[in-house]
Amino acid sequence: MKPLKVGLLVNGAFSNKYDYELALWARDQANIKISHLIVHPRRDPKLGRLANIFLTQDPYVLLSKILFRLIMSLENLFLKRSSIYRDHYQLFDLSKLVDEMVTISPIVSKSGFVYRFSAEDIEKIKALDLDVLIRCGTGILHGDILHASRLGVISFHHGDNRINRGSPAGFWESYYEWPQTGFIIQRLTEELDAGEVLVRGSFRTRFLYSLNQAHLYTKANIHLKRLLNRIALTGKLPSADNTPNPYSSILHRTPKLHQSIAYGFKVLKRMAVGKIPRILTHKERWGISLVSSRWGKAVFWRSTEVKIPRGRFWADPFLYSYQGRTFCFVEDFVYKAKRAHITALEIIGTEVVERGIAVKEPFHLSFPFLFQYKGELYMCPECFESGQIRIYRCVEFPLKWELQTVAVEGVSAADTLLFEKEGKWWMLTSLDESGTGDCCSELYLFSSDSPLDTNGTPHPQNPIRIDACGGRNAGLIIEGEKLFRVAQRQGFDQYGQGILVYEIKKISESIFVEEFVSEINPAFRRGLRGTHHLSTDGRTTVIDHVR
Repeated sequence: MKPLKVGLLVNGAFSNKYDYELALWARDQANIKISHLIVHPRRDPKLGRLANIFLTQDPYVLLSKILFRLIMSLENLFLKRSSIYRDHYQLFDLSKLVDEMVTISPIVSKSGFVYRFSAEDIEKIKALDLDVLIRCGTGILHGDILHASRLGVISFHHGDNRINRGSPAGFWESYYEWPQTGFIIQRLTEELDAGEVLVRGSFRTRFLYSLNQAHLYTKANIHLKRLLNRIALTGKLPSADNTPNPYSSILHRTPKLHQSIAYGFKVLKRMAVGKIPRILTHKERWGISLVSSRWGKAVFWRSTEVKIPRGRFWADPFLYSYQGRTFCFVEDFVYKAKRAHITALEIIGTEVVERGIAVKEPFHLSFPFLFQYKGELYMCPECFESGQIRIYRCVEFPLKWELQTVAVEGVSAADTLLFEKEGKWWMLTSLDESGTGDCCSELYLFSSDSPLDTNGTPHPQNPIRIDACGGRNAGLIIEGEKLFRVAQRQGFDQYGQGILVYEIKKISESIFVEEFVSEINPAFRRGLRGTHHLSTDGRTTVIDHVR
């Protein structure tokens, strides 16, 4: 099978690190070949980047651009401290990775946004016999360029086009403190504002514009690679998302002078709010509350908050009924050790008794998910730090457990659920393939004949969700034949702001469908900032929360 032949539409041979990483990755793929750089300079190449900024007669616009550049420079100093994002604003030479280069000249509209190309330039591109073009440069491409390769032009849009269109990518989400920053990958069409959406997703918005943008680019690039692999395997584009998508907001552009000033004050305030608790030696402290009720009828302001020992916090509670007694396994975080183990509690009425340590490892443990298989009790705790998905078998309830198997090795995974349905065992887990350590958005599904198998089959819809609202598990509720997936909702620069509940409607080796059922917010007690886990046994419901 011939490799997928790809051309990159770029402004110049020097491009950002994300285009460079894409080309570097493709060089190691047997089924993908980036054969050509197709360069369409957007400005006079004799002028430098800064010189082009000053090509304006409006002093207000000029000052706006200067101030925004200053903001980017200051934020770049912050990014330099990060091993992941330090070269976010750096340019790299793509010609070192892609041998062939073709230069074409855009015919730019009066607005400066829409790019068309001459018939001669289009013929140049068609002669390259490319399978697909990827738009990596600027300009809204229109006209025959959209049909110059077999599959057309794939374009990144950093910003979910349902709620935010325009630029700079990641700025307005941070400015307005929106909880999510989205992206789409689409095939461009003749309709300027309506491409065919192939991939859509969102991640938790960071407090700083440049950090938010760098995180967005890093995470989204993974999904472009996945898409190219899928196209190379099938020889065609995946089905487009044809959900009706009216856009009712403004077209966002580079911030004006007063908006840049306002943003600067917002950042100073956010930094102060983050620093003051540290100066006062205050820490975020998770805890749990319980209520004698089914989850669907629970009134959480009536719940009893459990008193937690000093120097620790409890979170991620999982209830389990054993010989007429109610137990609760929790993440038990020790501040001094800066990591957690799994502790077993017993609930007696409204009283909670600590029974002891159930599982402890030299790495952090949390989310002690429990399930039964062939008459035995198993636990699959989150052990992200180990790079594994581990399953422990209960030897002597509740405190003696032994490692049964490492289900998945060499993976960044969080909050894994295992359950049986339709004659198969299913694993729902949140994965991070970007190296950022962010497992809060991308939910993956695998199937097998046994929960102890180490070679689960990936679901064809993977990732089944790319969404900071609902992309990370927060529990599982089984009511007869009904399955409810409890999920986290992330907030603006905040982990675990709320809980969402979905009912799994269909699950098979070809389809996964879930429907939103309910939302739980941390408004049931004064001082709470978030909640991110729920468990029930039908009689008692326990929820965690942070203050």
